[in-house]
Amino acid sequence: MTFERVLVVFCALLVAFNMPCMSAYAQEVNAADRITVVVDGDRSKQLHLPLYEWYPKDKEAIGMLLAIHGLTLHGNTYEVIGKAFAAEGFYACAPDMRGFGRCYTDDKQVFAVGGVSKQSVDYDGSYADIVALAQSLKRDHPKLPLFVMGESLGTSMCVKLAAEHPELVSGLLMSGPTVKINPLMVLHPDNLLAAGWALFFHPRFRMSTTSFVKNLVSNDADIVDELLRDPLCRKGLTIAELLKTKRFVSRTLLNAAKIRDELPVLVVQGSEDRCMVPRAVTKLVCNIPSSNQTIRWLHAHGHLLFETRFLRPATLDSIDIWVRANSPARESEIAEIKTEILQLGGKEPRH
Repeated sequence: MTFERVLVVFCALLVAFNMPCMSAYAQEVNAADRITVVVDGDRSKQLHLPLYEWYPKDKEAIGMLLAIHGLTLHGNTYEVIGKAFAAEGFYACAPDMRGFGRCYTDDKQVFAVGGVSKQSVDYDGSYADIVALAQSLKRDHPKLPLFVMGESLGTSMCVKLAAEHPELVSGLLMSGPTVKINPLMVLHPDNLLAAGWALFFHPRFRMSTTSFVKNLVSNDADIVDELLRDPLCRKGLTIAELLKTKRFVSRTLLNAAKIRDELPVLVVQGSEDRCMVPRAVTKLVCNIPSSNQTIRWLHAHGHLLFETRFLRPATLDSIDIWVRANSPARESEIAEIKTEILQLGGKEPRH
């Protein structure tokens, strides 16, 4: 599915659900002509961070989206979703984490700070970068809601940000959260072979991630081919980097318990996820104290849902409905409904 077809689906969803924000302007002007794309603009230079930005060209933004990529990936894997949000009035951005994307390929040290390179995987450093980015966004647009999106490894960053900086985050959108790793990640024969080569033959214990991509990351051949052809997607990780990743994601459930009450949360989970155990998503939502949670279970979908050009309609449908349900206009509607219920004899909950 091309970008243009994705946006057609997105717009069709708006019409199908009779949402009021589908303006005549949006219907008449090509979606690609309504957005501005910036790579490494002023905010990137201020933060020394590879950054992709997408925002509406001729009108003020109605909200913000900060998207955080998964393992081996990079910020521009959110290109289609970022553009779709921008076409509908959002400022959207996605950075590369340290050790990934253009941080990893930064041989000229363009993004180094104080002589310290960002080529190595560093989750604490990446988290500091993301906090600084979120603070920068809220400083420039204090009245706009900031939604944070993550997929796979990126969900652990999202949860940590929401837990430790509740003042920054207005909502979480997560796909394939890192709760319980599927045993196939270790026991698949091709992965065992790659791990054995890394342990006994490679001088830096570097393990190829090709088998992981081919066999586990998606049940869609187009997505698999897309990742294998993407020059910015890492094709290998050292054993030490994999252990760092394991330690970082192991704190996800603990951080989830610190998320503030009533924070809107969307979890999208594919039934054929071969990287994480799909049913383990219930552990995550049980640990999150917010009562405003939505789980979208997508039948016959794999692990990677957000970070691809081959977006499926059900994925866009999940995002579209949730964003509208948690918009300021919808909050006003809910408040009015609550008032009417009380006027008709309803009672406030005791607890």
